[in-house]
Amino acid sequence: MNYFIMMQDDRISNAIEPVGVSEVISAEKVVDEQIYKIDKLNLQFPVREKEVVEYVDFIQRPVSLLSDKLKQLIEKYVPDIYTKSVVLVDINRVRQDLYWLVVPPRIKCLSHQSEFHKDGTVKKLVIDEKKVASYKVFKIDGIMEEYTVISLDVAESLLRRDFMGIRLKKIEKQSMQKEVI
Repeated sequence: MNYFIMMQDDRISNAIEPVGVSEVISAEKVVDEQIYKIDKLNLQFPVREKEVVEYVDFIQRPVSLLSDKLKQLIEKYVPDIYTKSVVLVDINRVRQDLYWLVVPPRIKCLSHQSEFHKDGTVKKLVIDEKKVASYKVFKIDGIMEEYTVISLDVAESLLRRDFMGIRLKKIEKQSMQKEVI
């Protein structure tokens, strides 16, 4: 099966930007063992003031946030995925929008064929398909980047609908060829 990195479309320069999220939701809290700390929080954040704001369906940074419509689609494939409601408030437009913090499971699926830059970031991402065969949405354990990965069937379903602000990048699968030395 093929897998894709789900990314926020950086071509949309006026996408909605929540402010102050990283002060409340740190990367350490967005892991399975620490998720209970988020459950107790009432998450409401203002958005950065802009002349025009596009309400995209996927916000990648500082944490992964899904629109309500995208969350409903993801839950059809992964009913037990952890989500927490987040309200984004645009005071100037007197508008509140419901987004969802999503915390997919972290899977150790890196292939030995993956390559890294000197600073530890991914140069060439290759996953071991056997380790992720049963997962539809997940994050990759063992890399610095916070990639949200979706399976081919989720990607196809996403593309059949009118979601805005989402790009998909195909991930390489581990080749089964033996190296000759």
